[in-house]
Amino acid sequence: MKIKNQLPTTTPEDMTMSRAWAARMFADASTLPISFVLSRQAVRGIPAAWQPAMRTRRIDANIFETVFEGADAATGLRVTVECTEYRDYPVMEWVAWFTNTGREPTPIISHICSLDATFKGASPVLYHCNGDYYSVDGYRPQETPIAMGQTFAYAPNGGRPCDGAFPYYRVAFADWGLSLAIGWPAQWAADFNGLTDGVLIRAGQERTNLRLKPGESIRTPRMTVLSWAGDGSRAVNLWRRWYLAHILPRPNGQPMKPLLACAATDEGEEFTAATEQNQIDYIDKFNSKGIHPDVWWIDAGWYPCYNKDHERRWWITGDWKPDPERFPVGMQPVSERAARDGADLLVWFEPERVQPGTALDTEHPEWLLKMPDDDNGLLYLGNPECRRWLTDHVCKLIQDNGIKIYRQDHNFPPLQHWRRNEADDRQGMNENLHVQGYLQFWDDLLARNPGLWIDSCASGGRRNDLETMRRSVPLHYTDFGYGDHPVKLAFHRTMYEWIPYFKESTLSWDQAGAGRFDSQVDSYSFHCGMAAMLFATVDIRRDDYDFALAARMIDVWRRASNLLLYGDYYPHTPYHKRADQWVAWQFDHPEAGEGFVQGIRLPASPDATLAIHLKGIQPDAAYLFTNAETGERHEIAGDVLMRDGFTLALPPRNGVIWFYRAM
Repeated sequence: MKIKNQLPTTTPEDMTMSRAWAARMFADASTLPISFVLSRQAVRGIPAAWQPAMRTRRIDANIFETVFEGADAATGLRVTVECTEYRDYPVMEWVAWFTNTGREPTPIISHICSLDATFKGASPVLYHCNGDYYSVDGYRPQETPIAMGQTFAYAPNGGRPCDGAFPYYRVAFADWGLSLAIGWPAQWAADFNGLTDGVLIRAGQERTNLRLKPGESIRTPRMTVLSWAGDGSRAVNLWRRWYLAHILPRPNGQPMKPLLACAATDEGEEFTAATEQNQIDYIDKFNSKGIHPDVWWIDAGWYPCYNKDHERRWWITGDWKPDPERFPVGMQPVSERAARDGADLLVWFEPERVQPGTALDTEHPEWLLKMPDDDNGLLYLGNPECRRWLTDHVCKLIQDNGIKIYRQDHNFPPLQHWRRNEADDRQGMNENLHVQGYLQFWDDLLARNPGLWIDSCASGGRRNDLETMRRSVPLHYTDFGYGDHPVKLAFHRTMYEWIPYFKESTLSWDQAGAGRFDSQVDSYSFHCGMAAMLFATVDIRRDDYDFALAARMIDVWRRASNLLLYGDYYPHTPYHKRADQWVAWQFDHPEAGEGFVQGIRLPASPDATLAIHLKGIQPDAAYLFTNAETGERHEIAGDVLMRDGFTLALPPRNGVIWFYRAM
């Protein structure tokens, strides 16, 4: 039977909500939702005295761009605001640029807000999260009512945008709501102020107090606002659908697919023991065991990273070339071996961190921002010469070594490197230019290497703002709790809502004798590792695993993964990190009339069953449910499902996926 469209699709009500506030804020240049201070005078929008002009162009069938531009004749400061309107989703985006067109430095420009606007509605509630900071308490969703006169302020720690804060918010009013993202891969700040008739929201780069030299430009964070009518699940799934349609990267113009990743190395820190030969041998062995990866993963330590005793330490970064002792002709033999079985090579980089005594430190100290008592030099991407060199150098590494996935990490907080290396009248300049250079570097990598895609990492998931996500996916979304199932399942809950493509592993730390990167193969570990990318974490050097079981569970994951990525998401159990509970959620594809529900009974849960009521069920349809692991099948009428629910039954420390489709 044909399935009717469900609520997660865009509705006229959503578009009405979006246009109501957008019409007010983007009516003309003077009403634009930006603000700043120039020569100690507050400015909102682009003043009429600056003779603003407007031009509009159609980017594609669904995206229109309007550019507002005006200049202050007295100072030579030109402000350009680029606004993007989506016609298929209730989304508006904008970014502002400030350029000195004069012959002298501008007066001080300060307190630049890329969003300074009031959104009207009753009973506002803020939904927010604390990001990733290597803590069991990370990715914790929070719900905060905003009463009149109250202000709630947020900012990350140390210059990485998801470190202790999360630049994604929802504000729910009584009859509508908005989802907000701050696209800034550095130090942003936002505050939410309760008013009698709504909420005043201000957001932007945290600190700006600077003069622009002639010809210089700075930019604001890119602001994204999605409007929605209905409940929280509509907000989540409308965002997911927009994100998948317009944000998720498309290598070679094709949508991202779920992928299986594998890796292996000998003893040593990270991949400091990886060699050409052992990488080829381990690829061969995975394939011989019936496990065929889509991605072969080489992480930190493949480059010369020697200390004074000639010991390899992965964190000694600044000499970007394959270690000639271990990869005498580079990594091309490894990438070619992986490609013969259909796998792409992923390789880790951390170009922004430069350690003392490395090639970059000794050959180009002028490219580094340094601080006393800190070995980490920041490769300053705000320097065009430095950025161009890095782009050329990394492109050559990509091309010479057959790298298809570029993984960039960032393992120290850069904020003080920026701030302590600039004058009082240039506060915020280093950060702004570095952000521009970082984004340009990635844009150039993608443009010059067709088919390449990027994995964003920063001590886990600390640089996953929306501007970064336009160019990448956050495979390694945290460094915490790889094999701690209650914790990582709680992390999944947040990731599924905001950033649908990430990686999870099959580690299990609750098994006797399990190490940090080692666990036996069992069904449960695979159930706790369901994500768009699955990392099959098995020690391929050993032969005592049940590789046949691993291959069967990978088949289950492959069947589930496309629905998991592109389906609508519905959690059926409350947020928690407790081993004495269940976790259950559903991914539904209403247009196709299919989906799956997954239940996980954590080890200490006393309840043998869990009854849930599925979303998106049509009362006049019949549904066939199939357990892919056992082959068990049930046919259930839609009205019965809606009345009685669906019961999951499991022994402790177990999981199940029931696929369903409308008949």
